[in-house]
Amino acid sequence: MTVQHDPLTWEMFLDIDEGIRADLEIVDGYVVPREQRGREHQKVGTRLSTALERAAVEQMRRTGRADCHETNTEVDVLLWEVPATARKPDAVVHRCLPEFEQLAAEHVVIVVEVLSTWSERRDRVHKMADYADAGNPHYWLVSFDKVGAVSIERYALIGGAKPYVHIGTTHRDMGPEAVNVTLPFPIRLLWSDLEVAPQV
Repeated sequence: MTVQHDPLTWEMFLDIDEGIRADLEIVDGYVVPREQRGREHQKVGTRLSTALERAAVEQMRRTGRADCHETNTEVDVLLWEVPATARKPDAVVHRCLPEFEQLAAEHVVIVVEVLSTWSERRDRVHKMADYADAGNPHYWLVSFDKVGAVSIERYALIGGAKPYVHIGTTHRDMGPEAVNVTLPFPIRLLWSDLEVAPQV
């Protein structure tokens, strides 16, 4: 990749070939390569997204779709346009959107980053600050091993104030429940839902 001398606009970033852009983020107008992600890292992100989607669907059924949320993995979330900044969370829960509307910070209710050797500092410091500045209400950090998710740290913007406040951590040794919360809607996840190997 060539050295970038001047910041890009959001539109210029979107003009980058989609296959190349999949491994890039843009921060303050400058293109940043994403950290390495191994098989277990990607599997845990996928398992989390699937489990969160089940909870979102249950909420939609309870509310007759009045409370409509969907999940995504590794999709651009536009935090702000000037200077252009967008992150690709490992999993994200957001309000339902029309097919071609850009996913942006104001649509997001939970951002999840899966920690790894290459990403931990970026996720704990830089991304956490960016997501808080953009007003994303809930931020989860997930550690993992070869079995699956090991711990989930949950942070929230309390009363809209920044930075994030730590509101709880669960660990696989503490029991079968990985998450049991009522905000932003009822979510109950089991550690068995977040294992790398498929259940048979």
